[in-house]
Amino acid sequence: MSDNVIPELSFTPLPCAATRKFDQARAGQTVLLCAPAGTGKTVAAVAYARKVQRKSDATVGWVTVTESAFDLVTALADALGHDLPRAGLCAPTERAADVIAAMTTPTVLIIDDAHKLTDPLHLAALEFVLTHLPDNATVLLAGRFAPPLRWHTIDLAGRLTRIGTTDLALSPERIIQLFAQHGCALAPTEAAQVNELTQGWAALVRIAALYLATNPDDHATAFAALARPSHAVADFLVAELVDALSPDTLAFLLATAVPTEFCLPLAEYLAGPGTARIIDDLLRANFPIATRVHDGELWHSYHPMLRAYLLAELAHSHPDDLPGAHRRAADWFGMAGLPARALDHVLAEPGAPGLGEFVSRWGMRMVLAGSGQELLDALDHVPDLAADSFVRLLRAAVAVDTGDVAAAEVYLEAAHVNSDSPSKLVAQEWHSTLDQAISAGVAVLVGDAASLHWPTPMSTTHADLDCYAALHCGAAAVFGGEPDAGAVAVRRALVHAEQAGLDRVVVRAATVLAFAAGLAGKVGEMAAMADYAIDHALTPSARASVATEEARVLAAYAAHLRGASIDAGALPMPTVRPSDSAPDRYAELMTGLLTLDNAPDRALAATALARTLERLIAEAPLPYTTGALVVDLTGHLLRLHLVDVAKHLVDLAQRELEPSVELTIAEASLALHGQRAAGALALLEPLGPESVGKHPVSAVTVALLTGVAADRLDRARLVEESFERALLLATAEQLIRPFLDVVGVSDIVDRFGGRCGQYDSFVDRIRAARPSTPGAPQLTGTELVVLRHLPSGLTASKIATDMGVSVNTVKTHMRGIYQKLGVNARGEAIVRARGVGLL
Repeated sequence: MSDNVIPELSFTPLPCAATRKFDQARAGQTVLLCAPAGTGKTVAAVAYARKVQRKSDATVGWVTVTESAFDLVTALADALGHDLPRAGLCAPTERAADVIAAMTTPTVLIIDDAHKLTDPLHLAALEFVLTHLPDNATVLLAGRFAPPLRWHTIDLAGRLTRIGTTDLALSPERIIQLFAQHGCALAPTEAAQVNELTQGWAALVRIAALYLATNPDDHATAFAALARPSHAVADFLVAELVDALSPDTLAFLLATAVPTEFCLPLAEYLAGPGTARIIDDLLRANFPIATRVHDGELWHSYHPMLRAYLLAELAHSHPDDLPGAHRRAADWFGMAGLPARALDHVLAEPGAPGLGEFVSRWGMRMVLAGSGQELLDALDHVPDLAADSFVRLLRAAVAVDTGDVAAAEVYLEAAHVNSDSPSKLVAQEWHSTLDQAISAGVAVLVGDAASLHWPTPMSTTHADLDCYAALHCGAAAVFGGEPDAGAVAVRRALVHAEQAGLDRVVVRAATVLAFAAGLAGKVGEMAAMADYAIDHALTPSARASVATEEARVLAAYAAHLRGASIDAGALPMPTVRPSDSAPDRYAELMTGLLTLDNAPDRALAATALARTLERLIAEAPLPYTTGALVVDLTGHLLRLHLVDVAKHLVDLAQRELEPSVELTIAEASLALHGQRAAGALALLEPLGPESVGKHPVSAVTVALLTGVAADRLDRARLVEESFERALLLATAEQLIRPFLDVVGVSDIVDRFGGRCGQYDSFVDRIRAARPSTPGAPQLTGTELVVLRHLPSGLTASKIATDMGVSVNTVKTHMRGIYQKLGVNARGEAIVRARGVGLL
């Protein structure tokens, strides 16, 4: 028996993604629509059939398969209004051929409940029809799962369109429309809640609509009752899904419903052997299971309302087994190195008896993984554990991780209260190690790492705790001016983080190593480690972390030192507040320096950066870094002719910081800008190669400034020696930026270019990296000096006296300036020079 009449619907069907796929299916194709009961397969098929009848002259045939005596071929012929010429003992495929032969006009054939086809003869006839379908016919098969045919042959021929559960799912907009059909108005936020609960499963959405229609005054309570789930939902799930399952399969569902999702190893741990076959059978039967891939493993999850029913059934029928099930799930997630997931099951066990042991074993891992706050939130409900000094240290560790300086200091101090009372969770050795590591982390945040020595504690045999201690004590050593010693410890943390899959720690450690390389003058290594950090920011939390932003800044700064132009859009936007950590504030300052040339008002931006750097000098100076930034920013200020701002910055740095090569460089730059070449040279000459130390950027800058000062004093031999030394020092790390930033070097490069021997190719790269300012001519150093005198109103004679040259020399330079600027008068020259940034 079969029903060959298109069903009549008592409601208006709502369009869904499946509707569009029906329309896209070409003639001569088979559309296979498979989804669980109640998802709207029949409704979608009826809507498609009615649409075809309205919009075309095609013959529409409908067949509903039944489990009683049923002849598929006869049903197909009857649905299309054809008489079969052959009957009796003819093979089903021969009779199927007669059905195909009768399809002489456009035809749409719909077979509903196709999953009920199990007779081999019927299946052979159906496969024959589908593989020999004429180009004017389309067949739609709808069922809970696909009949066992050789679907790959049809698919490979390009004649198969598959439609699944997601295509039938109702969107939040359609959910609102469906609720309206039941006289229930739904807000968009409530529609999203229904969608999350039902995942657009049409029958469950309709049950929810009926339920809320009878409880219109309290939607919140109604939603909570539905999620339990309600009796109506449970009855539907039992009738359509659960009743047909074998006892073994039902036991599997109850065991694997305990975690929110499961993979094959977890399923075997919870439900025993044979789970692979059960999972395969459920997937083949199109059971409502979602599957995703994570780290090369397939993870499965049940529909939320089905899982709610299974958990309710487990609690009702096997109440004594539920705590043990959660304990086993927690054990497996712990063994798999997934403590955040294990925590859910530790807390689900009544009284959470395993929480204390969990904290001692996995607390540090959760902090390192960025989920420490979840653990602390859980501990808030267990006063005895929350008051433990180790838990207070964990709170401080989380605050350090998030860069919350004030909270870190408060929690660290709280952990020291009643210090005579030892922790009940961990040994004193572990407690002391974590205390020292957090103190190091706080020192880095406040910019005070240089005040103490930060040796890495001895191993505690707790790998995660040792990793945390190595990371933070090593970082404190790096930021405190011991980059080599600190880098050794940080590399240990990096190795553990890579092995444990802690990408946030990998990013943090690699960023610190990039900074350490920068302090040591290893620009290539700094770039490589910064890129390594960026490449290993795999999770959303790692990509959005402060460490990743700092890595982007360091990578850009390394490229900047090598003469590359910087894409301002790739750098993090400045977000620094007064309470932010010292590394964050330095990263913001470096970002500002790297993007200064793109600022709408460079003078205003440079002045603001100077004020920021002055605050850092007073509050959180870092060895070498602060002095290097003083040099960089002083150069920018002088090129913008903000001499007073530059002088104030250098004077403050000299008062607040220890004497350094970098501060001498900044002072010499001021002297050169003020036409005091002899004074600049007096400052620079004591800084021979031995005095400069290990940092090549400072060494190159000293050599270039010495060359420029010597050039202005006509000491040709010293110019040549200084320029050659600068090239020698710069080539190893490919340092191009100093040659672009030191005013007056461009003239020397042009003068010596082409006769630098082994450095000729490097000099060519320097020339290629020069910025091209539209309309800005290349003035010589002396012409720049004359140009800066023009706004003063001094006569040519007085300018000559001030410069110590003849008036004719000044007039010659003035003519050269006018010619290069394309003007004819002094006033025009001043306006033009300001317009192109020369004044």
